[in-house]
Amino acid sequence: MGIQLHLQALTKDNYIRAEDIVDFIRTPDIQDYLGKRQTNISVRTAWCWLRRLDWRYQKKKMVMYLDGHEREDVVTYRKAFLERWAEYEKWMVTYDKDGLVNTSPTGFAVPGGCFRLVLVTHNESTFYANDRCKTRWTHASETPTPERKGEGTSLMVSDFLVPEWGQLKDDKE
Repeated sequence: MGIQLHLQALTKDNYIRAEDIVDFIRTPDIQDYLGKRQTNISVRTAWCWLRRLDWRYQKKKMVMYLDGHEREDVVTYRKAFLERWAEYEKWMVTYDKDGLVNTSPTGFAVPGGCFRLVLVTHNESTFYANDRCKTRWTHASETPTPERKGEGTSLMVSDFLVPEWGQLKDDKE
């Protein structure tokens, strides 16, 4: 029937609502098709029709995100980075899982004394406002598809951390 095709067309670019069926029934073509049998339906009736058509109002199933981490150039760069990191780590203080010093190199010679590398990490989190609709109508035949990470208004929280000294800050803070 036309309702199923109409709903599938709507879900390609958007989420559907029970009101979409109510609006579809009010279109002139459908009103002509129904004749005097039915002129309008309620939202509650639309909910029942959606259930009969095998649609369910539920939380969206978790899916994987597409973000490019497995592209060939990214994988090549990551391998080179890890090899370089293994060399740098020889000159850094390292810690075990409990935060205790694991290795403490004396450093390498430079004019004027010894020098060792200090690990500075960057910690960052992004929070999205109204990222996605969590609950929606989905057809029983729908399968999860990969999607891009959140879009829209966001707040990024960022900081630099040093294992030995904690949060990296200047003298003014």
